[in-house]
Amino acid sequence: MKLTPAQTTQFLQKPDSAKRVILVYGPDAGLVSERVKMLALLVVPDPDDPFRTAHLTAAAVADDTARLYDEMAAQSLGGGRRLIRLSAAESATGAIASLLKDPPPTDSLLLIEAGDLDKKSKLRLLCENEALAVTIACYAEEGAARQRTIADILQAEGLRIDRDALMALADILPSDRMAMRSELEKLALYARGQKEISLRDIEAVIQDAGAAELDDLIYAVASGDAARSGTLMARLWEEQTSPVAILRAAQRHFMRLAQARAQMDEGLNAAEAVKRLSPPVFWKFENAFAAQLRRWSSARIEAALSRLYEAEAAVKRTGIPDQTLCAQLLLRLTG
Repeated sequence: MKLTPAQTTQFLQKPDSAKRVILVYGPDAGLVSERVKMLALLVVPDPDDPFRTAHLTAAAVADDTARLYDEMAAQSLGGGRRLIRLSAAESATGAIASLLKDPPPTDSLLLIEAGDLDKKSKLRLLCENEALAVTIACYAEEGAARQRTIADILQAEGLRIDRDALMALADILPSDRMAMRSELEKLALYARGQKEISLRDIEAVIQDAGAAELDDLIYAVASGDAARSGTLMARLWEEQTSPVAILRAAQRHFMRLAQARAQMDEGLNAAEAVKRLSPPVFWKFENAFAAQLRRWSSARIEAALSRLYEAEAAVKRTGIPDQTLCAQLLLRLTG
């Protein structure tokens, strides 16, 4: 059975005890690991309890085809449901199919942890089409779902986060859930004793999570530095930064340029317009931002924003490689 995102949320809170096999897979290895641990704890209070938990690999199952069935058929010495964990399981698909066809008369659960399985994966297809199995896909969250996850993680630490800070975090944090949690834990430690997290907290803590290079890229683009823009984009691709995150960061930057430029059109100078912005421009970027205001007219800023919005839409609806489309647009904006 293939679970939808909404069904996944419900299942993770209260798994169906009638299911004998759960396959957790996807490109977000951190989220896969997090959900596997969550499910394991719902079955066995101590997932390392040798009397209630067994850890297998596909290689071990391949070497002894009866091993998987025997582990599932075994009774827990101290009572309670047994948990069988299986990793690198694609080559064990045959043994899993046999198990599902004729499961032992116990309530043991087989919890499978896998990587990114395509639609043709035999293991994935097996678990999607069997009534006694469920599949939970783990993809990097985007948009509102990503923001909710960040806010929930911080709330569990007793912290609120303001809207601007939340939007910034959603763009600059790593897409992998485990890496994202690590950065949020650092932020929570830094903000201990506070009630709410602001942009200044993020600037102080999360710069090494990609924010510095992302900021540098957007400022290089708006400043017309094509060579530096190309170098910074190459680094961000190596760090697997999402092109959509880059486009959205550029959109926010040019929206702030539009706000400040409108103030200049009404008579303020660049430095005064920068000071009027809320949230304020990070101090180390104030001079660069003012220079950009003198470089960009309101009409050019509006045109740039239109192209950035169109690029994000094109990334989502066409087959054009998203990195290529993003890079081409940003380099054009430097001209």
